[in-house]
This record gives sequence, C-alpha cells and structure tokens, in this order.
Amino acid sequence: MDRIRVGLIDDHPVVREGLRVFLESSLDIEVTLDCARGDEALVQLSGRRCDVILLDLVLREGPDGVATFDAIMRQWPHLKIIVLTSYRDTDSLAYLRSHGARGYLDKTVEPDDLLMSIRQVAKGRSIWDPSLPEPVRQLPLEPLTPRETDVLRLLAEGLSNKEIAHRLGIREKTVKVHVSHLLGKLSVYDRTQAVIAAHQAGLVRLSSTEPRP
Repeated sequence: MDRIRVGLIDDHPVVREGLRVFLESSLDIEVTLDCARGDEALVQLSGRRCDVILLDLVLREGPDGVATFDAIMRQWPHLKIIVLTSYRDTDSLAYLRSHGARGYLDKTVEPDDLLMSIRQVAKGRSIWDPSLPEPVRQLPLEPLTPRETDVLRLLAEGLSNKEIAHRLGIREKTVKVHVSHLLGKLSVYDRTQAVIAAHQAGLVRLSSTEPRP
C-alpha cells in the first residue's frame, strides 16, 4: 500500500511532535517533513518527497505562513497544502484558496476528521470549513450524482447509514462510499458539515434532526 507522505510546518515543537506520533500511528501515513520555519521547509523539500503539507499561518521566525505557501507553490505547484491553524484570518484564507491551497482546518479539529481530511486531499479533493464566509468557501466543487443527491437529502433528514440503506434499497457499505464521496465533493470532513454546506449551497433543506452516523 502506498503511504501518504505528510509534511509538518509549525513553530510549536509540541504540536509537531503530537501530530507526528498521531499521524504515524496510521498505517497509510508517514511524516517526511518536520519544520518550525518556512525557509527551513523550502531547503528540506528540495531533497524530500511530500504529498500533503499541514501549514500553520502563524510562524514566529522567518517567513509567515502565507509567504511560505507562496514560495512552496512557486517551486512545487503539485504539492497539496492544508492550512492547519488556530488563526482564522479570512482574507489570508481567501488568498490561499484562490492560489491553490486545498483546505483549512482549525487546530481544534477532531483527530479522525484530520485523518479523513488528509486522505481526501491526497486523493485530489479539497476540505474547507463550511462556516467560513465567502469568498473563502466555494460550493459545490463537483456536481453530485443522482444517487449522491438521494443520500444527501436523507442525511439532511437525520437518517443513519443503516436507515438510508433501507430507504434506498442498497447495502450499508454502499451508503458509506456515497457519504465519503459527498464529503470530498462538498469539501468538508463530517456528515453534519456536509448537510450544512449543502444547505448553504441550496442543495437541501435542513431537518430539525441532526444527522446520525
């Protein structure tokens, strides 16, 4: 199995170490870059391979997150960068999105959601918090199939995967596949955000019941 090679650019050693240990506990991920400074990352990237980079916007020494992003994109435009930060600067995020960033996650993100986001981005998807204002958020990125639309509407009704499978006459495993595709196309990392994002895009009407796993 090909492993996803992840780079970490964050000026907090504890954060990087925690991320490294957590990410490498997954069999499909390895950390190949670990840097506190943007300029250090540029040097290391010349000799190391990465698929996805987690980049903090606030770097106390050297170039900041935006300048580091620009420098990386100029030299390695194929790299997929997720902004992982607690600094919610919508102007910077809008700039990064328009210049090729693949997503934004707050550092309070749930561990499983972080893993899912990395995997989605590695596949070429994007992950953007639907609570971000326009012009940062752009939905939907890809058209939904009729079956994905059916699943999305039932998610909005608050149905579980098992209930959706029964309603549509398909296997529960198939529903899980459709949900995974929906998360990628809507650039979100969980079911609740998918429903919110779809509602904001005018794809569904919200139910008073929260979607269940």
